[in-house]
Amino acid sequence: MKEMKYYGFHACLAIWKKRPQDIIRVYLDPIHLKALRPLLKWCAENKKAYHIIEAKELEKVSGSVHHEGVCLLAKEPKEAPPSFAKDGKACLLYLDGVQNPHNLGAILRSAAHFSLSGILGTKDLSPSCCRIAMGGSEIVPLFAPKDPFSWLKQNRFAILATSSHQGEPLYHFRFPPRSALIFGSETEGVSKTLLTKADHCIRIPGSGSVESLNVSVAAALCMSEYYRQHIT
Repeated sequence: MKEMKYYGFHACLAIWKKRPQDIIRVYLDPIHLKALRPLLKWCAENKKAYHIIEAKELEKVSGSVHHEGVCLLAKEPKEAPPSFAKDGKACLLYLDGVQNPHNLGAILRSAAHFSLSGILGTKDLSPSCCRIAMGGSEIVPLFAPKDPFSWLKQNRFAILATSSHQGEPLYHFRFPPRSALIFGSETEGVSKTLLTKADHCIRIPGSGSVESLNVSVAAALCMSEYYRQHIT
């Protein structure tokens, strides 16, 4: 299994809480000694190496100025197929070409906040993405089936494409209990093929003053509306 350096305070704590067995080595800035004392105690008890180094050195180790005082060398997580609630309700995202790590991280953070069942279409996350997700990458299952569209149909999901210029307004749309929302990249949007295959197309109404919303913002609004309709 591949190893990766993760950084960011909340991202690293989430890995320790969710899959401590995957941690190989810990690096931290002295400024976080008090806050991360439980982690260092765990390292000592489990014979995991840890190094207390200054911020500049940590910048070199992590490869980022945004390390937030801590870095972990850990195994990458195993792929985790989504699990669904007993009542059959589930909301998934299918990301069609979304690759920007800042957008992916923001989407993961929102997905964790709104209790999403999983995200399809990506499973390899960068350290930057995980930091921005603030632990969300350890909460939301990531799954990349060979044929996501067929997998969704086999699992009885309504497939909902999103568009900036066509479809039913989000706040007039009633989400099916099992919904899969497709989001496309900033430049291309959802591919024409997926648009034609989708069961419904929805758009987020607005002033029209700008072309569209950032994909992470659009995803958060749609997840929020599903959550409002089916969870709260």
